[in-house]
Amino acid sequence: MEEDTPQAARDALAHRLRKRLAMSTDAMLAAELAAVGQVLDWEKVNEVTVAGRRHRVVRADTFARFSEDGPEPPRPSDPDTGTGGQSRDEGVVVDPGSVTGPAQALTRVELLTAYYPSARVPAEVYADSVAAIRSHPDGVLLPTEYAVSELVGGGWEPVSHHHASPQAARDQLCFKFRYMMPRFGQLGEEEIAAYGRAADKVDATRANEVTVLGRRFRVTRVIALLRFGMDGPEPPRASDYDPEPPPEAHFSDLRARGLLPEPQ
Repeated sequence: MEEDTPQAARDALAHRLRKRLAMSTDAMLAAELAAVGQVLDWEKVNEVTVAGRRHRVVRADTFARFSEDGPEPPRPSDPDTGTGGQSRDEGVVVDPGSVTGPAQALTRVELLTAYYPSARVPAEVYADSVAAIRSHPDGVLLPTEYAVSELVGGGWEPVSHHHASPQAARDQLCFKFRYMMPRFGQLGEEEIAAYGRAADKVDATRANEVTVLGRRFRVTRVIALLRFGMDGPEPPRASDYDPEPPPEAHFSDLRARGLLPEPQ
């Protein structure tokens, strides 16, 4: 669950299959892998079968709890030792029939009936979210994630990818302050120094919130739900943001428009 769009997930699947192709000594398997790779290079398909094994691009909804003061920060009981190199999903078995604790079971039941607010999203996004409650009524909670949010215009907006631990999110925030803001923020020397001091403060105190130059940032706790139906986990919805074409289709279009030379 590390990609931002369905096409990015398709590309990641194609990459995994190519690595398997490079190591294969079975001619029939190699031919099947090559054929599936061609399909993924040209078409937006969300499921393929290779050697009898089904592979599916799936989606997960993410949620954050809110109080009057904003989104929930990490809890004292959350594991907080690791940095950005971890994979939070490694070894996780997504089985909606598995036994869970009472707290996780209650959270899952609460989220399974959730849908997007009609006033805040396009009509097709709202309709798809409501339909998913019926088509994929079961689900699995994935390991808790952490992201950096910023208070903007009275609302909180995510400003980082999700991370496996609070510390990984803090590290990302400090990287933004020390390296990204000075290079791309069009800042003066005093402003750059202020962001540097804020990063030092986060490093020294492991703070989950920091305010710098009037901007308020918070490490936020994120819950992810993978919905399941009778046929397995939910694939991408028609209304999901998916702007990129498959790579070969994209290159072909560029060549047809004279923006990319023909391959030699």
